[in-house]
Amino acid sequence: MRYKLLLLLINLGLVVGSVFYSQPADACGHEGPYAGIGYTQLLMYTPEHQLNPLSSRRITFGPGYGGHALFGYDFKGARWGIQMPFEIARLKLNKSEWVTYLGSTIEGVFHIKEWSNGFDFHVQGGIGWSYLTEGRDADQTKSWGITASAGPGFSYYFARTEKVSGALAVELPFRYIYYLGNHLSRNGTSVIALPIRISMQIGF
Repeated sequence: MRYKLLLLLINLGLVVGSVFYSQPADACGHEGPYAGIGYTQLLMYTPEHQLNPLSSRRITFGPGYGGHALFGYDFKGARWGIQMPFEIARLKLNKSEWVTYLGSTIEGVFHIKEWSNGFDFHVQGGIGWSYLTEGRDADQTKSWGITASAGPGFSYYFARTEKVSGALAVELPFRYIYYLGNHLSRNGTSVIALPIRISMQIGF
């Protein structure tokens, strides 16, 4: 199951790239380097059960609140870009203890459509890592994981000049996470996640 989900995300990125690769390259995005900061609402789900001698209940994650910072580059005269978000979020594990999620991905960005009023529709996807900290109960939740993600994004450019650009962005990269080892559950843990990223971005 976990490998099928990972392959689905990879194939989605390849399909999107192959469909739009032959389109004319128009100026869009920030047209150069940019940075952003904002709020992250992290939703996570797994069907697996906790590896804990005192409890074998199914693992649950309460809605996580947090933030992110990102750095990126939109290639001039092209629809392509690349960005690297860094995320942090607090999650309620099994409704009993707080844990911290840390993660980063390297994402390719493809600007599908832009409008004259400043709106931009794009997709982003990539691979990265994540880390879940130990909670109060010391029940082996500390885990390293690998991630693959892909999803849509929307931006509104409220300023665009030759030297600077400003945008409000909402991105929803659906994410598959595989936590390694016998920590959260036996023989690794597969997690489906949706980080909702809302950010202010400045291009320069």
